Order: sequence, then structure tokens, then C-alpha cells
Amino acid sequence: MLQTTNKSVPLPFFLAGAFLIVAPLSLATDLEAAPTLKYVRVAICMTGAFVAVLGGAAGQLRLAAGALMAFAVFYSLAPIWSQYPLQGVLYKTVFLSALILGMCVGVSWRSREELKNGLRLLASLAAVASLIVLYQYRGSPEAMTRLGRLAAFGINANAIGMTASGYLLITIFLAMNERGIWRIVGSLGSGILVILLIATGSRGGLAMAVLGASIQFIPWMKRPGRLVGIGAILAVILLAFSGDIDPTAVDRLTSDVNTRSGTWQAGLRLFFQSPVVGHGWISSGGRSTSNLQNLYLQILAETGIVGGVLFLLGAFGMAGLIRRLSGRIYPVDRPVYYFALGLMVALVVHGMAESALILGSTVNTMLFGFALGLFQNLFSQTMFLHGRQPESRLHRVSLIGMPNR
Repeated sequence: MLQTTNKSVPLPFFLAGAFLIVAPLSLATDLEAAPTLKYVRVAICMTGAFVAVLGGAAGQLRLAAGALMAFAVFYSLAPIWSQYPLQGVLYKTVFLSALILGMCVGVSWRSREELKNGLRLLASLAAVASLIVLYQYRGSPEAMTRLGRLAAFGINANAIGMTASGYLLITIFLAMNERGIWRIVGSLGSGILVILLIATGSRGGLAMAVLGASIQFIPWMKRPGRLVGIGAILAVILLAFSGDIDPTAVDRLTSDVNTRSGTWQAGLRLFFQSPVVGHGWISSGGRSTSNLQNLYLQILAETGIVGGVLFLLGAFGMAGLIRRLSGRIYPVDRPVYYFALGLMVALVVHGMAESALILGSTVNTMLFGFALGLFQNLFSQTMFLHGRQPESRLHRVSLIGMPNR
């Protein structure tokens, strides 16, 4: 079986936890420390990339994850032919390092116990952070909202929505797959995050959360009784705090108004101006990336057909790996498999409404890399246990036989 006695938490999970807290706060316009936090966020990502190389985790990133890494490297170097080549490459290095950090976290665990401890850490941080925001929101609703939508500390409501969704996909995993106090922590954290998500009025964030959580439910479809307690806690929290939510945010969730059509049309025009290799970097005066509010338009406008093909090759390769893994995964690992699948699908679909996944300044990039790393780790372990590949340096110290069925 996989080792289950190790009580430690791999170092990359601590870095990921710090990133989950620092990344949203670095976007806060009302915090004087926000500019400093941007540098802290970059330092966390760079440390993660260094740990990935030094600790050998980078050597585990191959197959489909490697194909997507090839796209990520191309995308990060694309600013070379932009108007601001140096600034662009430096800015996009943030995206690349955040992706590597997430991958490093995904492949760093050597036993189920290490993964469980790591996810407990991330879920606990998400729950505490959400509780603090809810407390501030209830105490100072005027200061914490913009146009009726939750915009804590000046962070854009949509950015809070996608952050809350990412947090929720971690806490709901804890709620469904743990027992005792940890299930309570996951359930309470999930309930609070649902309240905050609704308060942002972010339709993209809500879709991301619902889709990702629904995929995580798949392993428990034959045992729905496990979800009754979680549902009860969520219902109580919703009843207790729903009155604090501004009706404007709720109305926006049910609105069918497209607020992005103008930005999407601008993105298409940019693509047709340079369809082969794109503009390299679409920037706001060389200071940051101009957000086209669509992941796929962003890729086409900045890297053209070449970048789009590289992304598709990586995506198809990853889909093939997931399909191959689905028929070989052991029942005990199915919750982790569907957790990673929920993260990945939710983030890819969310890309229809936001470009956050390739901006590197939000939690989306790190979580996407985390899902990639989880799949790569599960695939490597499963293939070794099936006798399909040589034992790697990682598995010489982590595998001691067949997992429990």
C-alpha cells in the first residue's frame, strides 16, 4: 500500500497556503501593503519553482503536463515581439512560476497521509480567511461593497468570486472525505464561502464552484447519505447569513446581461490584426496585462494560432492522460482523482468569462497547476503499481506495494 503513517506536510503545501492568502490581498486597492504583497507573491512563486527544481519535483512533470508546460513557456516568452519586451517577459514570469508552484505541490506528496495533511492545511487557511472576510462584511457592509457587491478591501468583486470558488473546491473536498473535526471545518468553511460567493454577484465564480463541486460528488453518488450532514450545515449557514447579502448581488446572479461583449469584440479584432503569433503581450502601458475577460481570446490575441495550437495539443494530451487514468485508478484514490478533475474542469470553463488562469496574479493559476500535478502524480503511481513503467526516484521512497482496494 501507499505509506499512510507519515504525519508531515510537504513544504510546497506551506508555500501554496501562503500564496492562497497573499495573492488575493495583493490585488487590494484599499490596503497600503498591497504593493509589497505583490513582491511577496512573486517571491513565493519563485521559491516554489526553486523547490521544484532542487527537490526533483520538476523531473516528475512529463507527459501531458510537460506539453502544457511547453505552451506556458512559449506564452511567457511571447512578449519578446511586443511593444514592451522586457516588462512583458518579467510580468509573465509570474504566471509561469505560479503554474510551476502549483505543479510542485501536486507532485510533492509521497503518501496519502501527506496529501491529506496538505489539503487540511489549505482548507483550514481558506476557512479562516473566509470567516474573517464574513466578519468584516457583516460589521462594515458599506466599506466592504461596491455597487452592492462584495469587494473586500477594494478587491474586484469578480476576483473575490473566483477566489472564493477556488477555496470552496478545497473545503468541500475536506467536508466530503474527512471525518470528525475536519469534516466540520470543511463544512463550515464551505458554507461561509457560499455566502461570500453569492455576495460578490459573480456569475462566473458561481458556475466555477457549482461545476467543480458537482464533479467531486461523483464518487459519492452511490452513497448520498454522506452528503446529508454537509447539506444541513450549508443550509443552516445560508439561512443564518442570507439576510446580510445585498439584493443587488443576488439580482446580478440571475441576470442574463452580457457585460463582456465589447471586450470580447476588441479581443477578436486584436487577433485578426496578428493571427499567426499574436501581439506577444497586450499591456496597459507596459505595467500589467490588459484583461480580455476570456482565457481563449487572451491566448489567441497574445500568441496567435501558434499559441492556440500549442495550448490545444497540451489540452488534448492532458485529456488523454485523464481518460487513461480513469480506467486504472484504485477506488481509494477516486476522491483525489475527481478533486483534481473538478478543479481543472471548473477553471477551464471559468476561462470563458475571465483570463485569470494565465495572468498569474490570482489563485487560479496555482490551482490549475495543482490539478496538473495531482494527475501526473496519480498517473505515475498507478502505472508503477500496474507494472507499466520503471520505478522513479520519487516512488522508491513512497511505494511499498499495492494500495488498499
